[in-house]
Amino acid sequence: DVTEEEYTEFYKSISKDYLDPLAYTHFNAEGEIEFKSILYLPKKAPFDMMDNYWSKKSEVKLFVRRVLVAEKFDELLPRYLNFVRGVVDSDDLPLNVSREQLQQNKIMKVISKKLVRKVLELMKKLAKEEESGDDEDEEKEDEEEKEEEKKEEKKDKADEEGTWSKFWKEFNKNLKMGCYEDDSNRSKLSKLLRFATTKSEGKEISLDKYLDRMQESQESIYYMSGDSMDVMMKAPALQIFKKK
Repeated sequence: DVTEEEYTEFYKSISKDYLDPLAYTHFNAEGEIEFKSILYLPKKAPFDMMDNYWSKKSEVKLFVRRVLVAEKFDELLPRYLNFVRGVVDSDDLPLNVSREQLQQNKIMKVISKKLVRKVLELMKKLAKEEESGDDEDEEKEDEEEKEEEKKEEKKDKADEEGTWSKFWKEFNKNLKMGCYEDDSNRSKLSKLLRFATTKSEGKEISLDKYLDRMQESQESIYYMSGDSMDVMMKAPALQIFKKK
């Protein structure tokens, strides 16, 4: 079995990142095409990530029968997932072919599709775990108040930033771009988006959670965009809605 320390060290060796990974998925794909892969989500976004968005290549390394074929390969992941690090090793791809021939290979398209699905599943898992924790906190808040020491302990726990919140803070622009660019996965990506609302007390929540909290008399969802939350919260138009 591979230990957590070994997963971390491997990540640092392939990514040249000094930080530990935020999360990872290790899997063997079986079926029409078989391959092995480890994919990592970094803790921090590169400072120039959006500056090089259109030209930056996928950071996943491609191996064929344990022989490195490409350090960076455009066809492995779509542009909006170019922050994902990892390796892919396939026995089904031809070894002695050019990069251009590989790009046109049908096997590559199948591998890419499965990689995207695995990354989105990992993100969904992180988001679901955090939302489940938030729901438990809300249920506890409805119970009778307990002694001061326990309330302080609970407050400290609530103030801690969850794994998904950390990821969203760093890579939310990528997921928004994915909703725009990836038609086939737009529905899955939209469930990962988070929004601040007038009732969420500074926290960003999913659209599904917003719908659950809607009053029966509310027929529409109104939204506002602006330079910052402070500016928008002071907007006269918003004050009208907050009174309703």
